[in-house]
Amino acid sequence: MGGIRNFTGPEGHFPAVRDIDNDAPQQMRQELIDHVFGLAEREPDVITADRLYRVIGQSLGVGVSGNPYAGYRYASGRDIRGVDWPRVYDLICRLWPEFGRVVVGFQEIYREGVNRILAAYGIAWDLGADGRLHRVLPAAAQAQIEAAITELSDPAYAPALPLFNAARDAYDDRPRRDRDGCSNVFDAMESVAKIKYNRPDDTFGQVKNHVQQNNLLRQEIIDIFTAMNRVRNGHFGHGMAVQFALTPAEVDFVYLTCIGSILLLRRTP
Repeated sequence: MGGIRNFTGPEGHFPAVRDIDNDAPQQMRQELIDHVFGLAEREPDVITADRLYRVIGQSLGVGVSGNPYAGYRYASGRDIRGVDWPRVYDLICRLWPEFGRVVVGFQEIYREGVNRILAAYGIAWDLGADGRLHRVLPAAAQAQIEAAITELSDPAYAPALPLFNAARDAYDDRPRRDRDGCSNVFDAMESVAKIKYNRPDDTFGQVKNHVQQNNLLRQEIIDIFTAMNRVRNGHFGHGMAVQFALTPAEVDFVYLTCIGSILLLRRTP
């Protein structure tokens, strides 16, 4: 990780709230340039400074020169200053494969440095191990998401995984697609329930009734399933013409509750 935010990085020095999702501050842009050129200088066999300059400029849609004034770092810092903020995040993802060419683990060093910088500015995104930006969640919630991905990698639950991924893409989108996120994560939970109890033709409500009639889960859990099904039917069910009206906090609740339910269903004997 080198010297990226080594003094301000420890817990307590970064903003407690990661809520900036519509900006890329100018100071942050320059820190990103310093980070990537620092890595290039450290491992020139992975990516040279001139190649890095060309990748940055061309991916940002900026003309590059053979011998830029004041060097590659200065030129890239100048170029990144002038682009719209979403292009900065496009660049972060574009550079991901560049640091995975030769040295094992170099991508992770790039990712960790990027995430330190994003955290320092309160940005609502982190660069994931898949090279994509994902919305930052509390550590416990993020652990649930990662656990759900692991659980759904079981081939028996293959139908649920694309729905889960679609929900995650919607939740991570800019701007966040709240209705799609809710609809897809619920569908993923429904798919898991249908596979778990071998009831492929049932609705989620019918599976829930089967679970209740056979005392397969505690009544309190069944009550939560009933309430979630009511929320789906009232706000984001298939073919509904009503305007989506859940608040952002309610979307978070639906998203995380469905993910928790997926884990519960997968791990219940």
